[in-house]
Amino acid sequence: METASLSITKPIPPKKTRPNKNPKTKSRGSKLNAWLHLWLGLSSGIIVFIVSLTGVIFVFCDDIIDIISYKAWYVPDIKEQRLSPEELITHFKEQFPERTPFSYIHYRDPERTVKIASETENREFQFSWMDPYTGKILDSNQAYDFFYVIAHIHSGHIPFGAIGNLIVEIAVWLFFIELITGLILWWPKKWNKTTRKQSFTIKTGSSFKRLNYDLHNVPGFYSLIPALLITITGLIIVNKPLQKSTHHIFDGTPAAFRKIRELAPEYDKTKKWTSIQPIITDLFKKNASAEQVKMSIPEKDSATTYMAIAAKNIGLKGLHDGKVYLINRYDGNAIPIPNKLLNGLSIDNTNMNLHIGFWYGWWGKCLTFLVGLVCTCLPITGFIIWYGRRKKNKKTNA
Repeated sequence: METASLSITKPIPPKKTRPNKNPKTKSRGSKLNAWLHLWLGLSSGIIVFIVSLTGVIFVFCDDIIDIISYKAWYVPDIKEQRLSPEELITHFKEQFPERTPFSYIHYRDPERTVKIASETENREFQFSWMDPYTGKILDSNQAYDFFYVIAHIHSGHIPFGAIGNLIVEIAVWLFFIELITGLILWWPKKWNKTTRKQSFTIKTGSSFKRLNYDLHNVPGFYSLIPALLITITGLIIVNKPLQKSTHHIFDGTPAAFRKIRELAPEYDKTKKWTSIQPIITDLFKKNASAEQVKMSIPEKDSATTYMAIAAKNIGLKGLHDGKVYLINRYDGNAIPIPNKLLNGLSIDNTNMNLHIGFWYGWWGKCLTFLVGLVCTCLPITGFIIWYGRRKKNKKTNA
């Protein structure tokens, strides 16, 4: 009889397995970045939307003002002699006694009309185009007043008053952080064909949710650098410490335009004013590339200077290829301006041109306009993303 042999074997211990890490688990830094992007966007979204929208409207302000009255750009007939600027101002006051002219633009082209800016006691602004040979006003429009209101909404002065600038400044600082955190959120963890396609293209024909998500991310990435430029230049305008630091770096003086007026000579009632036309002629000679000369019209008889600008193009805010002068009304000569003040003017002008798209003609304006549209839409598309996820979470919890 055979006996069965029994073999005793030791039990095999179970293999130690490490817990599987969820690849979708975010780090603390990623969570903090996403939290900042969400709540800073929600808290500043309405202000950013208004500031961006008014900025978009303002980009083509000069072109819109001129196009409305394009028929009055040129005179019907060129005569042998023009009326003097003093005579033109007198004719303007006769035709618009309720308005006070405060500046006018004289063009190098003899066929161009003179463009006069004026206001009422209630600060309603308008531009008028006058025939320099007859003194007749060919056209006027109040688009100037419309863009004046838009600019004050953009700065927060309307409707918040004196505290409006601070409200807008805080919102712009938050938007600056939004742009940085948005780039971090957009940045793919892995670069491959799929992630490149998702990050750089908008998936057309997809669901509304996916389309809105792409419209938030893809245009936001492409407009990041110019949007940062517009944001930073805007902060330099409204933030005094940042403005002062910028002028310090480039050896300029903040608020140079206001400080230049302090160089004006004292009023002397025994002296007479010199004629304006020789001043304009001289400025055109000094600036060969200038197509326009803008002269201020002093509000008071005791004002002893003119502010003059000779430039290729002069806008409501922007100035292209130009120079600012302080002219002595007694002798018609330019008052010497210290280099620090001139640098300050140049810094402010360059910063403003970069902010409003005046830096490269139509191309600069078009780029600024498109970037402004993207910045206007970002709060909307971002809110829709947040609202959709919030609604989905409520359904899941239920």
